[in-house]
Amino acid sequence: MPLIDSEESFVDTELTKRFKEYFSLTSNGSIQDSKNRNWMIWSVSEIERWWGIFENVLGVPFGRKLFNSCCDEEEFQIHSDEIIKSGWFKKSGNKKRLHSRWNLFGWGEVNLESKKISTHLPSSIAAGFAVAGIESFYETRFKSEWKQINQTEILLELNQDSNELPTAKKHTQLPWINRIDVLANKTIMLEIESRDLGWSVEGEPMIILPVSLFSRLFYSTLGTKSSLGSEILDSWEVVGIDQRFVKPLICASYSSYLLFLNSDKHVFAESVDSWKNIISHYCGQWGWGDVTDLTIDKISNSVEINFEVNELLPFLVGQIMGIWERSHGRKPKVSLLFSESRVLINIESLLEYS
Repeated sequence: MPLIDSEESFVDTELTKRFKEYFSLTSNGSIQDSKNRNWMIWSVSEIERWWGIFENVLGVPFGRKLFNSCCDEEEFQIHSDEIIKSGWFKKSGNKKRLHSRWNLFGWGEVNLESKKISTHLPSSIAAGFAVAGIESFYETRFKSEWKQINQTEILLELNQDSNELPTAKKHTQLPWINRIDVLANKTIMLEIESRDLGWSVEGEPMIILPVSLFSRLFYSTLGTKSSLGSEILDSWEVVGIDQRFVKPLICASYSSYLLFLNSDKHVFAESVDSWKNIISHYCGQWGWGDVTDLTIDKISNSVEINFEVNELLPFLVGQIMGIWERSHGRKPKVSLLFSESRVLINIESLLEYS
C-alpha cells in the first residue's frame, strides 16, 4: 500500500471524477484513455528509482533519449487529441487545455512564458512533456536544454530551431505492442487527493504516464550495449520475436524486476489465488498489467502465465519475476514464448534443486 507522507491530503472529488471519466481499466490490467492508449500510474519515488535502475542496466547516460521519447509521445498525443486549436483567439483556450492536462495527469505545472516547470517528475521526463507543449503552442521548433533549479523546479533553455521536423507519429515498432484493442469497461477504483503540486493516492505522491513513452525509449536502445553480464542474459529464453528486440525486452523487464526487489513489497505467492491477488494488488489496479490464465507446478514452484501481448509486457514480467523471487528466495529463470497475439511467460528457478 502507498505510504503516507508529511503533506496533508484530502480527496478531490472533482479531480477524481475527471480522472475516472478520462481513464478506464481493461480486464488485462491496462489503464486506457478514449483513444485506447495505455497508461501507468507510478509513485513519484518509483519513477525516480526506476530511471536510475534503467540507466545502470544500460550502462550509459540516456537522459536525452528519455527526453526525446517523452517529447515525441506528448507531441503525438497533443496533435491527435487536438489540444492546440489554430486561430487568433485560441491561445487562451490552448493554454487552459495544456494546464488542465498537466493537472489531470499529476505532472505539475509548466509556465509557457517563463519556460519554468514546477513538478515532482524526473527532469528529463518533465522537460520532454513541457517542450512538446511549448512547441505545439507556439508552432515553433526549439533546441532544448534544461536546468534543475531545486527539487521541484526546472528551467528550460530554448533556442529557435530552423529545422522543420514532421509531427511525431504513433509508436508501433515493438513486437509486443498489442495489435487488437481491448475493451476498457472497468472503473478505476482510486480516490485522488489534490496537493500543492500534483496529486496523491492514500497520501503517496503519484503521477500517470503514457506507456508508449517507454516503448519509444526501449526502441531507442536497439544496438546499445548493456551492463548485464552473460550470467543474467543466459537466464532468459525469448522465442518468437525478431532477435534484435530480445535485449531491449530483457533490459526493460530486468529493470522492472530490480525495481520490485529494491522496494519494501514483502510478498509470498504460493497458490493460484494468492498469485492472482498479489499481481492484481501491485500491478493490475495501477495499469501495470493483470493475469487471468495462470498455472503453478507444485513440485518445482514454476509459474506459467498466458498473456495477450501488450506494451506493458516488460513491466509485468519484471514484477512477476520479483514476486517469484521474494516468494521462493531463489533467482528466477525466464522463458517468453511469443505466438501470434499471445505470449507464454514461464518463471522457474535458475538453479536446479534435487
